[in-house]
Amino acid sequence: MSLGGRLVGRQVDKCWPTLRSAYPWHMAILLTIDQQGLEKLSRFGSAVQKQLPFATSVALNAVAFDGRTAANSATVGAFNKPTRFTQTAFLVQKSTKRDLTAAIYANDAPGKNRAKYLRYGIQGGARPAKGFERYFAGVANDGTITPGTTLVPTRNVKLNASGNVSLATLKSIGKGLGGNPRGGFFIGTPRGAGTRPPGIYRRSRERLFAYFIAKDAPTYTSRFNLPDIAGKVIERRFNDYLMSSLEKALSNAK
Repeated sequence: MSLGGRLVGRQVDKCWPTLRSAYPWHMAILLTIDQQGLEKLSRFGSAVQKQLPFATSVALNAVAFDGRTAANSATVGAFNKPTRFTQTAFLVQKSTKRDLTAAIYANDAPGKNRAKYLRYGIQGGARPAKGFERYFAGVANDGTITPGTTLVPTRNVKLNASGNVSLATLKSIGKGLGGNPRGGFFIGTPRGAGTRPPGIYRRSRERLFAYFIAKDAPTYTSRFNLPDIAGKVIERRFNDYLMSSLEKALSNAK
């Protein structure tokens, strides 16, 4: 059953999904069709009116998944060497014909939480402590490393392919802390070693090796505009998805 593309097309152009942020730090966006928009499209007869909510839901979901793909892909350019964990951060909550709202959001599930750290790259602000920094914050030091200090790895620290501190290195340091003061690791400011900054050091054969240097936590600027990234995809594709889904719904209607 044909829809008469020209006429319907003019109406669809006036029925865009509304994008709005679900949270103040723009970690998610919602795509909704308001009642006024539905009324514009429902003037073509009872068949269209009956199938319109379902077709609209199909279109919203299709464009939401496209927006999710765009958001995940954009992490590569926005962040430095993002891991696969970061590149799959965004998910979709699908709409239904009774609730014409689809959401694109950063995963915040326990154990899979990307929203917790991504929001600092999206809204800006001071970087939260990394896991190893929280661990070392609980280890005794000489008082020269203040709470909230960030630890910057030196060239003595082995990093993985994503640029993160390897687990093997953390385990090695953890075992060495509190051990032999002449051959193990310590946290603080070295004494009698000139003007070396506070950090995590290892003494070996009367030599001193810096593994981490303590610095003030960095502050990030906003670099990832989720509504803008997803919005461009939605603007280009929603009309086509709605036309296609409505036409298919009408052709399958009994």
